[in-house]
Amino acid sequence: MAGQSDTSATDMFTWPPKEAPTPPPKAPEPIQIRVPHPLIESIEVHLLGRTGLAFDQWALQTGWARDGSADYCWRCGGSIGGHETDGEGCADCRDKKLPWDRAIRLGRYKDVIRQEVLALKFAGWRPTGDGLGMHLGLAILEQLEHAQISPESAVLVPIPMHRFRRVARGVEHTLVLARAAAKSSGSDVLPVLSTRWRPEQVGLSMTARARNIKGAFFFSKSGMRAMKKTIAQERRVYILIDDVRTTGATFVAASKALKTAIEDELRTNSDFKGQIEIWTACIGVASEYRRDVVFEE
Repeated sequence: MAGQSDTSATDMFTWPPKEAPTPPPKAPEPIQIRVPHPLIESIEVHLLGRTGLAFDQWALQTGWARDGSADYCWRCGGSIGGHETDGEGCADCRDKKLPWDRAIRLGRYKDVIRQEVLALKFAGWRPTGDGLGMHLGLAILEQLEHAQISPESAVLVPIPMHRFRRVARGVEHTLVLARAAAKSSGSDVLPVLSTRWRPEQVGLSMTARARNIKGAFFFSKSGMRAMKKTIAQERRVYILIDDVRTTGATFVAASKALKTAIEDELRTNSDFKGQIEIWTACIGVASEYRRDVVFEE
């Protein structure tokens, strides 16, 4: 018994003490992707006639990934090849004055991205908009972290739809995208812009698009009050949210309206210290084969 006791003591108290093993590094937590409820999925497919998978399920099954920083220009959002962009942008925007400071996108407006945007915009499939918006929010969060800006210092401003068109379609698709993006990015939604009635942009030439959208956006009294509140809270980034960028005319008009409102408020708010930026974020970029982008009027 004594021998056993001595052996136990020797095993317990060794010198020099052994170092504890280094724990293995923690694996990064996987991104949580929302999958539509099976009942909702069944109703949409069997009763409402939706065909194909919801975007979230398609993304999970195919391993789809959004475009990275090497796929598009950080300044204008256009597609680029290797080493085609620098601190001044790419060849298409480097010598042009843009009314925004940074552009974010999920990908090119084609294939599944195009189908899903159309399903949201014209068929009102909100789960599709939730999935697209969630991925857009993750892209926004990535860029905010890269710029060392907290999500709480940014607000998402959806490109507005005229109320008559919203009633006709049954959904305000940019607001659906913005709300979903807010959940995954941690930023607030600020639907402060209003729009005047105008014809659809689809089918118009580059010049006609710019002329059609010029002066279309404005701030109502309630929208201006909300803007003043965010400036008083010292929000640093205002991110315009849209589904598709074709020529850029919509983002140009909306950016100018937003910039004018911010500058007017800053002139009367001497307490604000710092710099405010305007970013744009969209699901897809279209018509790149023509390279007909309107960056300035």
